[in-house]
Amino acid sequence: MSGLIQRALPVCALLIVACAHSHTSSSTAQAAPNPPGSTLQTFSRLSASVDVAAVARSVVLCKTTETELRRQLGKPSRDGLLHGARVMNWIVQAESPGRYLGVLLDSRGVVVDLYWDIPTEVPWLPADQCAVR
Repeated sequence: MSGLIQRALPVCALLIVACAHSHTSSSTAQAAPNPPGSTLQTFSRLSASVDVAAVARSVVLCKTTETELRRQLGKPSRDGLLHGARVMNWIVQAESPGRYLGVLLDSRGVVVDLYWDIPTEVPWLPADQCAVR
């Protein structure tokens, strides 16, 4: 049973991250304005100024670096650890279902797994795709 829970934790963590960025509320009729620097404002600037799809298609596993992605996409919506592995993501669609570009990085900051343009309801179990090459 604990193995099942451990396998489910990465999915739950990513879904929680995605849901935490939701800006809809059933309890209020009117949405509050987004403060400067908020995730939604960052998303709006990103989607207006960058072809995120082109950037995502240009990612080459085992070669593209965190530095390259930050240069092209700016500050990520999330930059943290998931079971000791570094995970970063950028929200590319705030409406439900949310969509985002997520990457798993190795200790050198190289992309070793990618999650792109998939609704947040679809689970992603990040795994180092370069370790088997």
